[in-house]
Amino acid sequence: MSTMRAETLDNGLLILLAEQRTVPVATFWVWYRVGSRNEMPGLTGISHWVEHMLFKGTPTHPKGMLTRHIDRLGGRWNAFTWKDYTAYHEVLPADHLGVAITLEADRMINTVMEPAEVESERTVIISEREGSENYPAYLLREEVDAAAHKVHPYRIPVIGWKDDLRAITRDDLSHHYQTYYHPNNAVAVAVGPFDAHAVMEAIKQAFAGIPPGSSPPRVRVREPQQEGERRVVLRRPGGATAYLHIAFHVPSASHQDLAALLVADGLLSGFKSFVPFDQGGGGRSSRLYRALVDSGLASDAGTALTPGADPTLFRVTVTARAGVDPAAVERRTLEEVERLAREAAGPLELEKVKKQAKAQDVFSRDGVFRTAMGLGAFTIVDGPEAFASLLTRIDRVTLDDVLRVADTYFTEKNRTVGWYLPEGGATTAGARAAVRPEVFFWSPLRAQLQVPPITPRTVARTELRNGMVVLVKETPGTGLVAVHGYVKAGAMYDGTRSGLARYVAAMLQRGTRRYSSQELAEHLDGLGASLVIRADMEVAGIGLRALAEDAAEALHLLGDVLIHPTFPSDEIEKARGELLTSVRIGMQETRLMAERAFRRLLFPESHPHRQVPDGDEVAIASLTRQDLETFHRDRYRPEATLLAVVGDIRPADVLATVDELFTPWPQRGGWALPPVPPVPRPAGRLRGEHRMQGKTQSDIVLGAPGVARADPAYYEMMMANLILGQLGMMGRLGDRVRERQGMAYYAFSDLRAGLLAGPWVVRAGVNPANEEAAVEGILGEIRRFQDDGPEDAELADARDFLIGSQAVRLETNPGIAQMLADIELFGLGLDYLERYPQLIRGIAREAVITAARRFPRDSYCLAIAGPEPGGR
Repeated sequence: MSTMRAETLDNGLLILLAEQRTVPVATFWVWYRVGSRNEMPGLTGISHWVEHMLFKGTPTHPKGMLTRHIDRLGGRWNAFTWKDYTAYHEVLPADHLGVAITLEADRMINTVMEPAEVESERTVIISEREGSENYPAYLLREEVDAAAHKVHPYRIPVIGWKDDLRAITRDDLSHHYQTYYHPNNAVAVAVGPFDAHAVMEAIKQAFAGIPPGSSPPRVRVREPQQEGERRVVLRRPGGATAYLHIAFHVPSASHQDLAALLVADGLLSGFKSFVPFDQGGGGRSSRLYRALVDSGLASDAGTALTPGADPTLFRVTVTARAGVDPAAVERRTLEEVERLAREAAGPLELEKVKKQAKAQDVFSRDGVFRTAMGLGAFTIVDGPEAFASLLTRIDRVTLDDVLRVADTYFTEKNRTVGWYLPEGGATTAGARAAVRPEVFFWSPLRAQLQVPPITPRTVARTELRNGMVVLVKETPGTGLVAVHGYVKAGAMYDGTRSGLARYVAAMLQRGTRRYSSQELAEHLDGLGASLVIRADMEVAGIGLRALAEDAAEALHLLGDVLIHPTFPSDEIEKARGELLTSVRIGMQETRLMAERAFRRLLFPESHPHRQVPDGDEVAIASLTRQDLETFHRDRYRPEATLLAVVGDIRPADVLATVDELFTPWPQRGGWALPPVPPVPRPAGRLRGEHRMQGKTQSDIVLGAPGVARADPAYYEMMMANLILGQLGMMGRLGDRVRERQGMAYYAFSDLRAGLLAGPWVVRAGVNPANEEAAVEGILGEIRRFQDDGPEDAELADARDFLIGSQAVRLETNPGIAQMLADIELFGLGLDYLERYPQLIRGIAREAVITAARRFPRDSYCLAIAGPEPGGR
């Protein structure tokens, strides 16, 4: 990130600009100093609700026109509310940054809150809350926050309490908006390849005329010092295992101890991203992982510290392994936390965490979005220089500093301990037959940089002698390398042993010919690198990030785990326990259970898509070491593997390294898809239900057979799916079920087109009382779309979005790497992005209608998972 430019207007608006000339994409944010921290009992959740209302339009930019114009430019926009702030953002081609500036200035003061829109959004937000209530970890966090804070509003959940959401009025929302949405309570952030002077002038022109507004009420309350341990135990149905959540009071973001606390966080569970809520990072060599996950006590363990404007909480969270004594989990967790205050970390351990911090600092500036998010969040809770100076402050942390903060804050009397302990179970019902005007947006700014698209001229592609394909693209000045790859070794090869592919992928980093599991973890964590290998339906996906200076070493480690895993017996049993716990947790999640029920209805017995990649509990329990080794030998082969490497590296150097590492990998012959039986159209309307205790929201999956990516009708079906359930606020389905009927927080369509033909589905989350009405609304919108087809303006908007959004998709190094890997996986050719606009412009309206009619309106599968309608 170049030098930041800061200026405060006469009306109090703080403007922060950072030029970043790596991609032709820019982002604009407006941050308001208002969140659940600024709420009181009776009005909880009001900040988040106001955030929703700012998408309802203004007199100048009516509802619907906002999203439509952003879509036409290929951009994306959204917002979120947190305890300390509410943030609105757009990411779009840099040429159109002025659109975002004009839009945000308008809705700062001119948002319209129509009574009907308020009532519609009330049910949407209650649905959002009910969806969160389906997850035990969320409920436990609410209880811990409320217990840890006696008086401070950090005890209030961001989404609010349900009774308050039922009672808040339009006048309440309007008053909250008028109180906090002013320039003197806001920070504007822009990052991109622009001329800072021109952008500053554009922001001034848009915002300078807005009155500053009255100073918002200060948050005067301060949490009294805690003088003894507090405990909360949450017992209810709906969970598969126990969850532990421990919270320690720690100072605010501006306190001198923040850096040392972040290092302590890194020692316990790996250093996290500098960007709030972007929790990427290492951790398999960390203290909590070794003490809890490696020991078999837990399937997951971590820590988190989100800096706050006021003193906040340092969190320790653990998912116990199914069947493990919760007391043993708590005892071992507290021992590790307390050890930080008794025993100084070794110099090498501290050095490892600081290297992770260095890597995360670089990763946090990969792309304009992350840069702006980190800059804005730290400005709100501390100051404009806090984000840029954080790495320097961390570098100065000593071993004694860590001992001191651990001894000060990680004490018994300063902690709140929460447990979720599951009760009850779930039952399953079998399948059964059933059944405005155009608005002009000013956009004068022009990007100063145009990065060439992915083409045969900008990407080095090579096929090794053993058939493995490697693609390399250089992005100078980014300081990192990102790898995205695929091995065609997914769950489609599981057969009757559901979960085998995922089990094998989970074992790859648990020991090789050169390294033990812990040695691998130490090497990766010592580089500050992250490596994820996860099997999905068709492929095992590979994601690797490292500093550019460590690219060769990171690729060596990747080669070792792909080619030479040893499947140690003790690690097999550890992984088995973690996978079984994960499956049991999934069996208590309404989204996954609706998905499982739908697949059983639609796909025949021997079809790969009949199962989910997570696997089956009985199958995972029975798999042997020989099963794992045989699958790896047969399916992990160079001719089924591709790697895309993108970053601040010379292609010739990468190709030489890859050739050295992977050419010795022996080829095993031809690669082929597994035999797949045909998927007939459902015989009428098939329905399956899975009723569950302890849940408040139902998940709906409604669908039929789809197509493979190579199908000649793919582009027309992709366009139909985009208009039906994705474009803007979840397309036509979102407009009807969420916006007009107010029945769901989400309702969207999804076309799963891969190497195999997947399903074409609609998904929605609704209150159980609204299940039938939501299904009828979905079917009604599908029928209308099939009968009338898209409007000319809809089709034009969809074309513009698909073409324009390519630049936004290529904002980061991992984004470019994934695009390259997808192009290779589906055989699209490196000139694909050059041909893409013509492909999209060539999609005719009649072809979209024909594609939409492939979704059967009277013969489909419907699966619902959730509580009994009328019950809890």
